[in-house]
Amino acid sequence: MKKELPAKYYLAHFKELITFIETQCTHLLESKHRDFINKVNQLTEQGQCMLARIYSRKPLLIAINTLSYDEITQPQQALEELKAAQLVAHPNDNQYNLLLAHLTKPVLFGLLAPFDIQPAIKKSASKTQLITQASDFFTSKSEHLTPLYKQFIINNRSDVYEYFEFLYIGRLSNSDINHKNSFVMRDLGLTTTRENHTQSLARFDTLAQAHANYILNRYRLAFKNAESEGDYQQLATAVIEQQAVGVLAVNLKNKLLLQLHQQLKKVDSASSFSILEACEDSAAAIEIQIREQYRQGNKEWAKTQLEKIIDNPLNDDLLYFADDFLMRKFNKQTRSRLSTMLAETQCVLEIDEIYRGDVEQGVNEFYTQQGLTVFNTENTLWQSLFGLVFWQPLYIDTPTAPCNEFDLFPQALKTDSFYQTQSAQIEELLANWHSSNDLLKHVYKNAASYFAHPNGLFRWHNELLAPIEVLILNSPLPVLKNHLKNMTMHFMQLKDGYPDLMVLNSHKLHFEEVKAPGDKLRRNQLTTIDCLKATGFNVQIAAVKWFKNPNRIYSVVDIETTGSLKGDNRITEIGLVQLQHGEVIERWSTLVNPQQRIPKFIVSLTGITDAMVYNAPTFAEIVDTLLEKLKGSIFVAHNVNFDYGFIRKECEMAGHRFKMPKMCTVVESRKAFAGLKSYSLGNLSAHFNLNLTDHHRALADATATAELLKLIQKV
Repeated sequence: MKKELPAKYYLAHFKELITFIETQCTHLLESKHRDFINKVNQLTEQGQCMLARIYSRKPLLIAINTLSYDEITQPQQALEELKAAQLVAHPNDNQYNLLLAHLTKPVLFGLLAPFDIQPAIKKSASKTQLITQASDFFTSKSEHLTPLYKQFIINNRSDVYEYFEFLYIGRLSNSDINHKNSFVMRDLGLTTTRENHTQSLARFDTLAQAHANYILNRYRLAFKNAESEGDYQQLATAVIEQQAVGVLAVNLKNKLLLQLHQQLKKVDSASSFSILEACEDSAAAIEIQIREQYRQGNKEWAKTQLEKIIDNPLNDDLLYFADDFLMRKFNKQTRSRLSTMLAETQCVLEIDEIYRGDVEQGVNEFYTQQGLTVFNTENTLWQSLFGLVFWQPLYIDTPTAPCNEFDLFPQALKTDSFYQTQSAQIEELLANWHSSNDLLKHVYKNAASYFAHPNGLFRWHNELLAPIEVLILNSPLPVLKNHLKNMTMHFMQLKDGYPDLMVLNSHKLHFEEVKAPGDKLRRNQLTTIDCLKATGFNVQIAAVKWFKNPNRIYSVVDIETTGSLKGDNRITEIGLVQLQHGEVIERWSTLVNPQQRIPKFIVSLTGITDAMVYNAPTFAEIVDTLLEKLKGSIFVAHNVNFDYGFIRKECEMAGHRFKMPKMCTVVESRKAFAGLKSYSLGNLSAHFNLNLTDHHRALADATATAELLKLIQKV
């Protein structure tokens, strides 16, 4: 059901924002901002309602006849009040191009029709061509547009109000979904917020900080909209000249300059190099400069810079680069550390090539079949453990509290100042855990206290704690505490790059980075893996070698449902036929109670009625049986994403994670039997005389699909 916003809703959140600015951000305001607030406070409620509605709109130009809202009983009077306060205005002759770009093709035709324009206007002309003709014509005859000006107003939200929203939300966006006011997205359930947050605080200490971050965010949007070399050149000049005040602004400026360098190096390598020199303490910029200077022959300069880095590195990632580059380019070592690590790996696994699209899952199942306990962990394990361990100092007892309910990612982690500002709290926490059980109890307590509380570190789910418990109980406590402390000190460097899998074998735990043929080890992975090893963890690299398993089991599945995958539709029947070596080894089917009415057109299609599923088990009641049957096999279906997607959705609703290799007989049929008019199951069954006796019943369709699979495998 579509959620309706209450009357005067936009006015309420408009006032909420203005109150925040007045009470928390006075030190971040200029005179024009204070003048704006004074004008707003002097408006009638109708005027404030209209201004709030205008600012909730995206276009720069708004037709007055679209400003009709139930809560505004006298819209024209409200607009006159806003014009008198100089809060809105009609477009003028200096903005006629903005007006022309806003008009539709029929209106543009009508506007130009009374005039003798050469070349003549063609009905087939595109809107862009019409705008160009109209712009050229009205350059000297803009008085003809005066009547139109009165029908529109300029949405000048960017002059002041956009800055206010930035102070509150901390970001700007010009995309359609994110432009929708953050308050609206919150109350429509489109965005997650910290519901328990009670007090909003200013996110910047000084006007200079706020202004620098705001302007750089505007440049970030301008970069996304830039189309030409001239746009990028102009933007680069502006970004270089903009002073960055504070860590966040410096990081954003560096990121923008690196992006601009990438765009401009294609056309002007010399000027793009000067862009890098404007970066402030940027490891990425330093690396690019050294590589480029070396390529241009300035080898001694490059060597000097590399040696300086080794003596005083900005971070471990840059240190690894400098050490590796110096060894390969100046000490004649032929392979990088990354290549050497991959080449020297002792763990080579033969994995069924069906897992080419998901090599980590293939290795997971390889170890699982050997009786080992395996978790797909990657970054999720460490980010969730970190968040649960340090929840209190990150989200509650913190000097850098979230500015408001929209802030999910802790400010102290953004600026990498967590340990620096809260070392006493962190050290006290670490000292409190004398055993692995102490740490586990602490994690469980925080999980129970804050379950489902939104945060920017990890996503809550039912299986979140299982790998964390295995990690804590099977790792030496000092080793685990050391790495957690390292994360508090260098979170932005150690937040990612973690190995794909965690493997437990008789209480011996190790991590495994999985690499398929052709995969490379990234440097952030090297940084993180080295850190894990240095603290005492066992980390391996598994090099995968593909093979075709002759003993594969193919689970051919078909389902019947109450409707399409989109929406709240459910499964009504499941059919399963398993093949191995081309022979059927099992058949299984069951009706499923969808816990909702089956639409008439579905009943007429499948023959499955509400009465038939009334006493049938629910999906939650058969999920364990289904997953056990599918375990270790390949999921096959005709249009596989439909069946696979439904079962994955139902599994998630029942609290189970569903992931397995899949094969589509539609795709495989197109490859094997090219040139057929149709690849529907019904037509393929008729063409190949397959056994399809009861179409649109699950087991019958699965049986026909299994026969089709056998034909495909013979080609």
